[in-house]
Amino acid sequence: MKKTILMLLCAFTAFGQLPQRREFQEGNTTQLILFENSLPAKNYDLSTSDLQVKWHVLILDLLEQTTGYTPNVAARSLAYTNLAAYEAILPGYPNLQSLSGQLQGYKRPKEFEMDSSNFSAPLAMNAAMYRMVDKLFIAAPFVWMEKVMALKDSTESNLSRGKTPMTVMKSVNYGISVADMILKYSDSDGAKTEMFRSYDMNYRLPACESCFEINRVADLENTGPLHPSWDKNRTFLAENNSDFDIKPDFEFSKYKDSKFYASALEVYNTSKKVVPGSEEHLIANFWDDAATYTYTAVGHSVSILTQVLRNQPVSLEKSAQLYARLGIGLNDALICAWKGKYKYNLIRPIAYIKRYIDSQWEPVLLTPPFPEFPSGHSVQSAAMATILTETLGDSISFTDYSKYWVGAPRVFSSFWTAANETSISRLYGGIHFRPALDRGQDMGRIVGKNTMKLKFEK
Repeated sequence: MKKTILMLLCAFTAFGQLPQRREFQEGNTTQLILFENSLPAKNYDLSTSDLQVKWHVLILDLLEQTTGYTPNVAARSLAYTNLAAYEAILPGYPNLQSLSGQLQGYKRPKEFEMDSSNFSAPLAMNAAMYRMVDKLFIAAPFVWMEKVMALKDSTESNLSRGKTPMTVMKSVNYGISVADMILKYSDSDGAKTEMFRSYDMNYRLPACESCFEINRVADLENTGPLHPSWDKNRTFLAENNSDFDIKPDFEFSKYKDSKFYASALEVYNTSKKVVPGSEEHLIANFWDDAATYTYTAVGHSVSILTQVLRNQPVSLEKSAQLYARLGIGLNDALICAWKGKYKYNLIRPIAYIKRYIDSQWEPVLLTPPFPEFPSGHSVQSAAMATILTETLGDSISFTDYSKYWVGAPRVFSSFWTAANETSISRLYGGIHFRPALDRGQDMGRIVGKNTMKLKFEK
């Protein structure tokens, strides 16, 4: 049954038939529609965070629709796009400083220093985000790139009202130039070609009792392991170029009196409660975030910020910092997670349970083609919660409409409430042992705290 559903989802995605978030113009009011759950009408003020909100609503759709957009590729593209958006507005905010010298390998040329005369920060940001999306989503279906161009053009037209031709030309050209500079910077991070080939068929996973093996039931494409070299990519922050010596809490063992067996048994026994209609089943599916028919786990984290800012707009200056910091943290979080995954190459629950507990067992979620430890969902969501809690506060409540086809929107009292649910969802889904969740969150906290060291203001 699960395989049938997955194949139908893939087929729907291929023909663009899955219901999508979409924005449309109705009179002078732009509305955001999420499947059956319609949010209240909203008048967008493009001089505020609304500008980035509108762009990210479309980017989230692109993450679903574009071939090759694994969680890793999504994190990278979101990070560079929002870095360009931030760097593009600097002439308009003398109190802000470039991240040049703070990020590994990034040096902003002096010719990009410019005064604020005849300059519009929103116009520059709009141009920069368009340029980044146009280049990073090169494999996106044409119909979606038409939407990208339409958003760029309509936003530029809106923002140009009352501006001199010199201001429009100077701001737009500046934004494009900044984006081109960031794209050149991105070329040297080791991941430039990863969106075109996510799997390395020449990579040979180690073979041993405790080693990860690809689950061919779930792996319909008969691929190799996903991004086995991603751990070698450049992190934005030098402090994040590490797995922080975070390792599994116990040695592998197949014996019933061992901690490893007990951990596997927890997954097995928990799965019996994860039945359709149960809270555990809803949570597992709400945070599934599989590539090709969702916008991935990191996209889900960015969606949370986007939904918060849609309801509680902030200044363009603040939103640029929020999106840039979050994108950088999520990118580094997945590189750190991949360092652990391919260092320990730990077996997944499905292989262990079938071999030592119940040969007929199947988890609720399909097992992805990369090693178990640590949980990437846990690492990135903990990084998200660390960053957003420290920047926005620990009592921001929000309703998450991200997975409208799973069930009712979920309400969270804080970013950590959402992150903790993200993490436990992987146990409910049957694809992670608990130590991968707990230690993964430890890793994400470190990445998040390191990312908070970035200085945006002079």
